[in-house]
Amino acid sequence: MSTFIALVPIAVIAFLLLALRMPSQLASAAVWALTAALCVLPTPFHMDWRRCADASLYALVLALPIVVVLAFGALLYQLLSLTGAMGALADRVACTFADKVVSALFISAALGTGFEWASGFGLGIVMVAPLYRMLGFSPAQIVQLSLLTQFWIPWGAYGASSMATSELTGMPLQDLASDSALVGWPLAVMYLCLIAVIAHGWKGLRARWFIVLVSAALMGSVTWAVSRWLDPTTAGGCAAVALGVLLWWHGRRWRLDERSRDTGTGPRLTLWRVMSPYALVVAYLAVVNEIPGLHRRLAEWMTWSVPNYATRVSFLLSPGVALLFACLLAVGLLGLRGQRWHLCIQAVRHTSRQVWRTLFATVAFMETSSWMAKSGMFHVLALDLARLGVIAVLVASPVLAALGGLMAGTSTASNAMLAPLQVQMAHIAHLPVVIFAVAQNVASAQAAYIAPSRIAFATSFVNEQGREGGYMRRLAPWSTLAVSWVALADLLMWVCHK
Repeated sequence: MSTFIALVPIAVIAFLLLALRMPSQLASAAVWALTAALCVLPTPFHMDWRRCADASLYALVLALPIVVVLAFGALLYQLLSLTGAMGALADRVACTFADKVVSALFISAALGTGFEWASGFGLGIVMVAPLYRMLGFSPAQIVQLSLLTQFWIPWGAYGASSMATSELTGMPLQDLASDSALVGWPLAVMYLCLIAVIAHGWKGLRARWFIVLVSAALMGSVTWAVSRWLDPTTAGGCAAVALGVLLWWHGRRWRLDERSRDTGTGPRLTLWRVMSPYALVVAYLAVVNEIPGLHRRLAEWMTWSVPNYATRVSFLLSPGVALLFACLLAVGLLGLRGQRWHLCIQAVRHTSRQVWRTLFATVAFMETSSWMAKSGMFHVLALDLARLGVIAVLVASPVLAALGGLMAGTSTASNAMLAPLQVQMAHIAHLPVVIFAVAQNVASAQAAYIAPSRIAFATSFVNEQGREGGYMRRLAPWSTLAVSWVALADLLMWVCHK
């Protein structure tokens, strides 16, 4: 009975989004209300009001950085669009790359994962979706390609999700990150091929299969090497830079003479003015994270925490602050004198219409995940799966991690909630913890990018709100295939450890 009740919120959210195609803000509110009722009523997961308040507060603290990133990221997009900077940047990218496949690889796999490494919280989606829109991609392509910036998030936010898994499982960070890179290497091939197919169909993949495979090989090898021998927290950034350099060189070398002539007049705005807001975001995050004294000082100011959880969120260390400063720079650098105040009002008005549904859905989905974790629903599912035998528990481990990523919308939160349960499953089944730690670290990311809250992120930039279920159906088979590979890797690691 307890297992059935624990599965109810997951089944209901899938039914509302996939079968009824309900808009995410309505589905999230319904599932949150249902989960709260299961926790308040006399069920096996009943909680008193203090635990309910703790669960709500924990979700709000986790959602705050994401909400700030989305709000100011959308505001930056509106400012760049209204000033013509986004169009100028799109012209510059179109001038460099000869076809859609290489440009999509550069934007999603290099730029997107680079932004995600620098900050996390879905910044990759926020930064690349507007660029795809200005390049003329269709709304369906924009949503899917921007979501695929999330496939390498075990190394996002300076490896925050990997560090959380390492701390909670007791596995050394270098071993966890390097083993995760080995398991994730085939997934890089799959996702880069998927990016090529979405960008230009199967004919695009057939035409550019070699650069796709080379890009996947480079991304995986750099991530593994840096994780193994240097610093795992910089592995994602190194991989993004290496891949960006490769694709930029390839694009500059192979671009078509016709494209060069068509765009030879160049954009109206100079490149340094267009890129300055983006450069400020990266520079701010690099400075506050790489200078220990400054990091500690900023971490002491404007910091929120939940007393019963080891969770702290510092506003000044959030990428949302970097985006706020980028917005101010964009107004001063790109806005016309005498019209800047009107520009700000217009951008805020457009932003509020664009993101309010997404902000609500994000908070509601994270509330649902927090209530499920605090009430013990995930715990019950994990223990029931662990009793089914060795093979079953090895397969169930990545499935449980994926469910956490799907409900939370972030692999870091999923790892924080479920890593202790993975350790418990390993002890019950008398199996090495490393197998379960790697499965949690990799599999949670394979479902986090199709989480309703993340899809709502992407749809808000192309006015596709309410169609989240359709995009989930399109990407769910690939997510399932990725989780299946992690389960197979679990079995292979178990055989090697025997």
